[in-house]
Amino acid sequence: MLNRRTFLLSGMAMPMLNCGAVSGNWWDSEISSFTVRDANAGYFDREKRRSLLHTSKSSTLIKARKRIEKKAPACNQVLAIPIQDQFINLPSFYGDNAAWKVAVAPFRDFEDAVSNLAAANLLTGDVRYADCLVTLILNWAKRDALMEFSYSSKQKQGWYQVESTLFAIGFALAVVRPEVLHREADLSFINTWLVSASRKHFDKRGEPGGTCCNNHFYRRAVYATIVGVIADDDRLFRDGVGAIYSALSHATKEGALPLEMERGPLAAHYQNYALMYLAMIAHLAERQGYDLWSLEIEGRSLHSLVALNNRIIADPNFVSRFSGTSEVSLKYRKDNQYFSWFEMYLARFKNPEMEAWISDRRPLYNRSLGGHMTAYFYTPSGNDVVGSSQSGQSTPRQPRFVRVAPQEGQEGIPTYRLQY
Repeated sequence: MLNRRTFLLSGMAMPMLNCGAVSGNWWDSEISSFTVRDANAGYFDREKRRSLLHTSKSSTLIKARKRIEKKAPACNQVLAIPIQDQFINLPSFYGDNAAWKVAVAPFRDFEDAVSNLAAANLLTGDVRYADCLVTLILNWAKRDALMEFSYSSKQKQGWYQVESTLFAIGFALAVVRPEVLHREADLSFINTWLVSASRKHFDKRGEPGGTCCNNHFYRRAVYATIVGVIADDDRLFRDGVGAIYSALSHATKEGALPLEMERGPLAAHYQNYALMYLAMIAHLAERQGYDLWSLEIEGRSLHSLVALNNRIIADPNFVSRFSGTSEVSLKYRKDNQYFSWFEMYLARFKNPEMEAWISDRRPLYNRSLGGHMTAYFYTPSGNDVVGSSQSGQSTPRQPRFVRVAPQEGQEGIPTYRLQY
């Protein structure tokens, strides 16, 4: 495990915001010894989770279990999803959202399919779900899917899309891998393709001061980390881990990520959006024995970023101190997938603010970033038991957010405080 360490950079020039997927970063020597120690470690304890899902009387986990059962796909249906082996060039998410939604449908269907197959296998123990998942991915591998995509100053949406599809595959395989070791040749073929696709994509460095090292870098780092793990590829694993060093090097003392703050009205969304990928990388690294949660760079850690994110959730106006605008978009707060990573964090650290924010949103799911996160990480509390209200036993009150009166001039933006 890494010891808690502070890297003092005052004696050297702070890296410009143009590094990321490049060699020669100052942290290369710090992670040069990082290796994949267990390709089967996945991102949670499969057997403990399977047992808990079957035995727990938690109303939340019962809901999570029912969701997995409902979403379990038929193999013939998922095998019919069009394989994306063509040149991938998609409409802009912001420029033409309606056209984008149509174009990404096959990718979304595929990401849902792999995540739901993995969860169905975990819950039921039925190896047919795992075998279907491997066959589905193998079909894409045999067609060299995801290898060709748009990448130019004006057309990057195809490049963006490949990010999430790659890590959706990685996480799904990580869940079922121990159950399909009998398909060694197929897994080897898939790994070769995944590593090739990941390296080709990761070698696109992005634009200095932008996609080189903002949330898209962190998304690329997620697939590099998880593919690095399941394929036992140390180089990819280190490429992914490096994103945390990059993020902490660039963060402000308060924990704000400058390139996400540049999104103006969308800054609150992108702070959280970037953080959910960084958190997953740290979690994957910890599963391999590297404690990046304790890493500090000039006093900044991932917990600094989390603390600021919590402050912004409670008081969205606070982000204006960093974004340069009083306008704050709250649309992202209605989409629960952006908060599914809280489950993973809460399984590791106590955080009343995060617990309060998602307590009534569970079960949480993200089709590409880990799938059924409540099912995989949620730890039931004393009062989360079916029929507990009739048991006569006292249970601790759970924290919750209550809305408070806004300050003058900020009536349109809700502000909350934590109440126990």
